[in-house]
Amino acid sequence: MRNFWYSVIRSMFNIITYIWLGMKVYGREHIPREGAFIVAANHAGYFDPPLLGTAMNNRLIHFMAKEELFRNPVMGWFLRYVHTFPVRRGRIDRKAVAESLRVLKEGHVLGIYPEGTSRNTGSLGKFHEGMAAIALKAKVPILPAAIVNSGTLPKKSGPVCVAFGELIMPEGNPSDKDTVNALTEKVRDIIGGMLAEHGGKS
Repeated sequence: MRNFWYSVIRSMFNIITYIWLGMKVYGREHIPREGAFIVAANHAGYFDPPLLGTAMNNRLIHFMAKEELFRNPVMGWFLRYVHTFPVRRGRIDRKAVAESLRVLKEGHVLGIYPEGTSRNTGSLGKFHEGMAAIALKAKVPILPAAIVNSGTLPKKSGPVCVAFGELIMPEGNPSDKDTVNALTEKVRDIIGGMLAEHGGKS
């Protein structure tokens, strides 16, 4: 029954994103058909999770989301139903890290917004380093994603699209700060470049 209702929800999001919003997807060939990886994207608005989730097509994303969203019982139930789990911002949330590693160990896709919160400012914010540290520790690739013109939705400000870049294979020690920082900035630079290429701002 859970799979049935999840399919219904996904079909509804497909109608919203592809038909109503006219979303375009680029670089879908970079999405692994199987195996664990992290998809890291910019975050400009509340529509980003369904946009990214439907753009991913047949891969289910387990999103990490700020714990404040789970305080409403109905919203909390829905988020958990669609495989989203909470993270405490502003500190190292060991429970969220453990859940992230579990998701990846089981071969799933982990979705992270490295900016930590939505930023409808027209530019990328600073990326937190948790995404890179988890990728290095789990030894899984990172799929960079750029979500364009989502910040003002449901009012459209331009063509809505999601672009995926080539997989980034992490190498190095997850305890080495320079390594973590270099990977973080590499992902940020690539996402910024895709935003500029597809009509957004970096």
